[in-house]
Amino acid sequence: MLYIVMSGKEAEQRFDMALISATRIAENKMVENLKVLFFGPSELLLSQATGERAEKIKKLIELGVVDSACVMIAKNMNIETELKTRGINLEGYSSRFVALLGEGYTPVTF
Repeated sequence: MLYIVMSGKEAEQRFDMALISATRIAENKMVENLKVLFFGPSELLLSQATGERAEKIKKLIELGVVDSACVMIAKNMNIETELKTRGINLEGYSSRFVALLGEGYTPVTF
């Protein structure tokens, strides 16, 4: 399963739902493999996360399910340093998306 998280400040609830459900799926091993890609407006929320949201992101990284965030979006928003500091790998979104689809992941968008 491939979670593609694009929602930002315009839909913070959707962003948080992605974090909560991804954590539950990963912790309970409901699928064989789960990866999370962050793209677009979600990257700003990711870079500014505090409190419970930051803890959920940290947990997903520890569980090994956060694949990456889009490097070009991070550069355009000038948030590369914040994302890297949080342990988020920055990669080209299109190449990661295509590679994961090629590996058989099924996309789910938030």
